[in-house]
Amino acid sequence: MDLRQLTYFLRVAERKSITLAAAELNVAQPTLTKSMKLLEEELGSPLFNRFPRGVELTEAGKHLVRHAQGIKVQMAEARSELNALQKGDSGTVTIGAGPAWLRRHLPEAIARAISTRPELKIFISEGFDEALFRKLRRGEVDFVVSETPWSQNASDLDVEVLTSIDLCVVARKGHPLSFKGSISLQELLAYPWVLPNRITRARQRLDAQFVSRNVSPPEPTVETESLAFMISLVRCSDALSYTTSTAVTNPEGEGLVVLPMTGLTSERAAGIIRRKDSWVSPAASVVIQALRTISVEDPHN
Repeated sequence: MDLRQLTYFLRVAERKSITLAAAELNVAQPTLTKSMKLLEEELGSPLFNRFPRGVELTEAGKHLVRHAQGIKVQMAEARSELNALQKGDSGTVTIGAGPAWLRRHLPEAIARAISTRPELKIFISEGFDEALFRKLRRGEVDFVVSETPWSQNASDLDVEVLTSIDLCVVARKGHPLSFKGSISLQELLAYPWVLPNRITRARQRLDAQFVSRNVSPPEPTVETESLAFMISLVRCSDALSYTTSTAVTNPEGEGLVVLPMTGLTSERAAGIIRRKDSWVSPAASVVIQALRTISVEDPHN
C-alpha cells in the first residue's frame, strides 16, 4: 500500500465510479481497477460492492476512507512543516469560518494579523459547521471557527471555546408575526421556512425544540448553505429562518427582526476547532492569537 494507491482509492470512493475516477485521475481504467483489486488483496477484505453503474463502499471501505484521509492530511502537514523550516517561516493559512464568525471577530482578527504580518496570505472557506468539520478532517483548512461540534463526534478534534452565539427566529420587518406579542409554534408553521440542511447544529437545535413540545418541526421550502441568500430571501418574503442574532444586528441584516419566541432562542458555545495533534503554522498562530485577544476584549462575552 502506498500514498498513490490510497489517493486512487479515495477518488473512487468519492466518485462512486471507477470509470469517473479514472478519467479524473488521468489513469487507464484497467490500471485503476487492478490497483483497487491489489489493495483489497493486501488488506484481505473487499472495499467496494460493485454494481453495473458504479460502486459502493463496504464497511471495511468506510473505515479505510477515514484512515486514508488522515494519512493524506498528515503527509500534507509534513510537507507544509518542512517547507516552513526551509523558509524559516510559513505565511499561508486557510481558515474555515461559520457565518457568525464572518461578521464577528474574524474580520478584526485578520486585520490585526496582517497589520503585524503584512506578508501573510490568508484564505477563507465559508460554510456551516458540519461541512467545515469535513473540510478540516480532509486537511482542506488549517482550523475552523464555528459552533463547537457535538462531543461524541469530536474525539479526533481539539476544541477551544472562545465565545457563545445565540440563535433566534427571524423575519422581515412588517411580517404579520412581528406585530404579535405572543406567537405559537403552530403559527410559525403557517409560513414558509428557509433553513440550512438537517446536518447542521442550528437545524438540529430548531427541530429538537419543536419535537420537545410535541410539534412537528418545520419542513423548509428552501434549504441553502448560504447565509447571505437566506437573509435576502427572508427580507423579501414572508419566509422565516433560524439563525444567529448577529445576522440581524449587522448591516447586511437590515430589514430583519427577531421574533419574540419564548423557548426558541438558543445559546451555543463557539470557538476554534483543530485536528487533534495537528501542526499549527506560524501564520495560523498569529490569527489564532488575535482571535483569542478579541474574544477576551468583547464586552458581550
